[in-house]
Amino acid sequence: TGKQLYIDPEECIDCGACEPECPVEAIFEESEIPAEWEKFIKINYDYFGRDYDG
Repeated sequence: TGKQLYIDPEECIDCGACEPECPVEAIFEESEIPAEWEKFIKINYDYFGRDYDG
């Protein structure tokens, strides 16, 4: 299985600095997330124990 790194959705300031650093191009601005990857939004919220309203 592959590793996943997590971004705390409440700490992210949407500056975009991490996007070009991702070696597998898996980081997107929230408005640009491909539909098939939207499930990962909740996974990030859950990882940090945050409530997700999505």
